[in-house]
Formats: sequence, C-alpha cells, structure tokens
Amino acid sequence: MVRAKILISISAGTLVYVLISFFGGQNGLWAMNQLEEQRQNISINKAEIEKINEELTLEYTALRNDMEVVAAYARRLGFVAEGEKLVKISGLPTYYTTMYDTGAIMRRTQVKFIPDWIAKITGCVVFVLMFVLLVLKDLSRGIPLVARSAPSYEAGVSVGGYDSFSSH
Repeated sequence: MVRAKILISISAGTLVYVLISFFGGQNGLWAMNQLEEQRQNISINKAEIEKINEELTLEYTALRNDMEVVAAYARRLGFVAEGEKLVKISGLPTYYTTMYDTGAIMRRTQVKFIPDWIAKITGCVVFVLMFVLLVLKDLSRGIPLVARSAPSYEAGVSVGGYDSFSSH
C-alpha cells in the first residue's frame, strides 16, 4: 500500500518536472520560440544589409566606370567643370551630403527560461504533497498505512507469526 503511494507520488513529481522542463526549460518550447524569433529578425536584417550592399556595389561600379556619374556627384558637392557656370541660389545648401544606411544594429538578447533547479524543486514538492494527500485520504477512510497480513490457519488453528516467515 505504501509502495503504491510512493510510486504514484514519484510519478506525479516526475511528470511535473518533465512538463516544466519540456515547456519552460533551457531547451524547452518557450526558449525555442524565442530563438526562432531571433533567427527571423537576423534573417530580415541580413536581407536588408545584402540589399544595401548591392546598391553600394552598383554605385561603386558606376563611379568607377562612368565619368558622367562622377560629374553628377561633383556638381552635388559644388564643383564645376571647365566651361560651366556656377549659379548659387540663396537658402539652399552648397553641398550635398550622402548618408548611407548601414543596416540596423542587432544585439543578442538573452533567452528566458525556467532554471532546472526550480523544476526539480517543484517536482519534489509535488511528490511530497501527493504522498501526504494520499496518506491523509487513506487515514480519513480508516485504512491503516501498513497492511497487516491475514493470520494463517492450519487445520483450523492459528499459527500466528511463525507462518509469516515460511514460504508458501
């Protein structure tokens, strides 16, 4: 009887520990979802940086190979070529600054999870509570904790404690 209560209590405590570890542990579903979200954010940021890289590569190639592009950039900066006339309009800046987007800064965030020691303590608490509840339930019904073996009768005479050690 006590063995069954202990086994049931151990099973309940172990089940609680496993469930906490599975859903909220360091390698559980909650942590996995957080890591998946971080992976998606990194993929999006990587795609944006690759797009910026392609644009800058095209701009570099154009500046290197096409003198018209170089002249256009020079005009934006306020330079003029021979034979051109400079017209300044008041109120407008004399130079053009290009701001390049370099992508977003990504910081690694710590994954949140339930520490293993909390899951273990919770499993132990469930074990103790379950065992106490089962014992109290039996005591409230009037069932003794340790089952006593029925007296053995041989030829109608009770032999008492001597038969409890013999093999049947």
